[in-house]
Amino acid sequence: MHAEHHHHFHELPVNGENNAALRRAYWISIALNLTFVVVEFLAGRISHSMGLVSDAGHKMLDVFALGMALVGFRLAGRASSDARRISAIIALINTCILLFGVSVIVRESIDKLRYATPVDGSTVSWTAALGILVSGLSAWLLMRHRGDINTRAAFLHMATDSLLSLGVVIAGIVISLTSLYIIDPVISLVVAAVILFNTLRLLRDALRTLFGK
Repeated sequence: MHAEHHHHFHELPVNGENNAALRRAYWISIALNLTFVVVEFLAGRISHSMGLVSDAGHKMLDVFALGMALVGFRLAGRASSDARRISAIIALINTCILLFGVSVIVRESIDKLRYATPVDGSTVSWTAALGILVSGLSAWLLMRHRGDINTRAAFLHMATDSLLSLGVVIAGIVISLTSLYIIDPVISLVVAAVILFNTLRLLRDALRTLFGK
């Protein structure tokens, strides 16, 4: 399961009603995904599932991407170089947060590999399934505005996120049927690897923007 995120730093076009509709779509998508991040993180802690915790961390990538696109709206009237630099600085802050999160996920997942603890598989499956719905609804909201490059990237983020969430759903079902609790930290490490890969891509793009390479 691999979800590839492309991060570009462009200012968004401003054109009246379409711009207002696009802004609303972003705000709704951010609210949905941020709320789900909290729900999934708490469900992961309650069910002792690092798979859910890591998937919540992955969804934060999308919240950050949507947030940067909204910053583009604010900066639409400024020089493009200023807009790109500010977006890149925000991206650098995001990467620091995400890298810290990945380190915590990896450490706790390795601990669970050594000392497997019971995981509530049904909670894992139902929560991750809800994540698929959230990503699908967000993708649908953004689908009508795919002419904009930032929105097209955000749309792909939401669509590919469903694949990772599906993997967590399957892991939860397998745990429920077999009690193979070791599957949970394994799926968590897979998701952490995806987060790390995409975070490093975001870091590379941000540094290239800041230093003009």
